[in-house]
Amino acid sequence: MKFAALSLLSMLATTGAFAPSFGIRPSTSLDARKPFITGNWKLNPQTRDEAIALAGEIAAAIGPDTPDVDVALFVPYVFIESAMEAVDGKMFIGAEVCSVISEMLSGVHTIT
Repeated sequence: MKFAALSLLSMLATTGAFAPSFGIRPSTSLDARKPFITGNWKLNPQTRDEAIALAGEIAAAIGPDTPDVDVALFVPYVFIESAMEAVDGKMFIGAEVCSVISEMLSGVHTIT
């Protein structure tokens, strides 16, 4: 009988990890990380004016009510400077992957 009671207690102690938490969970170091939201234009837009307009519209969507997140936009390399000016520091600007191979292929390609 003592063995059965000890077995039951040890089993209950180890199943706590699988029990539902009902919305309560321990805090982890992941909770301290700031979310990072990014977007990739996939070779669009086609002109500098379109790039400035699109980057400006995206930046305008970031306002005082926007949650505390980091936002980045990855644009075709020819539009980096224009996009940086259009967003006026509201988000980070980066470059899409650029290579000779992507120029030989037609359509949109993501290289990983």
